[in-house]
Amino acid sequence: MERWLHQETKYEGAIFSVVGGEAILEDGRRVRRDVVQHRGSAAVVPVLGQCVLFVRQYRIAVGRPVLEIPAGGIEPGELPEFTARRELEEELGYQAGRWAPGPVFFSSVGFLNEAIHLFFAFDLQKTAAVPDADEHVEEVRVPLRDVRRGLQAGEYDDAKTLIGLHELLARGNGNSSNDLD
Repeated sequence: MERWLHQETKYEGAIFSVVGGEAILEDGRRVRRDVVQHRGSAAVVPVLGQCVLFVRQYRIAVGRPVLEIPAGGIEPGELPEFTARRELEEELGYQAGRWAPGPVFFSSVGFLNEAIHLFFAFDLQKTAAVPDADEHVEEVRVPLRDVRRGLQAGEYDDAKTLIGLHELLARGNGNSSNDLD
């Protein structure tokens, strides 16, 4: 157990803030801590027939395009499922007839408090994609058999995508109503 002795906001941005300060450990030692604070995100694994839908977008943090599942930040007062629904439609232009919740997980507990709420979307119907003004996304369809092969070959490197795909395959492919219960 540890607790803050004092903390201050070092940076306040649109997506996250950074808090730094001194904490005290259970044994009485004082340590420096820096924490990235985030409202949380929702991510969705969209399944269309025997395919998973991904977005490919350039990520400046890693300096290249990344293949990932749709996701976005939870707005103040917004439920995570609503965020997942919004992101699916904004980024890929689909609405789902059936949703299933997945796990909630932390992406990097050593310095970041972002909780990611995972969902699965089935029975997709095409609408119109309306990406955010600062996004350029490309839809990529990958057959489930290729998703399995890609996981085994280490082709996915985004944490939420890896967790989402492993959860999808562990629970079944979503083609029957029992697969994700």
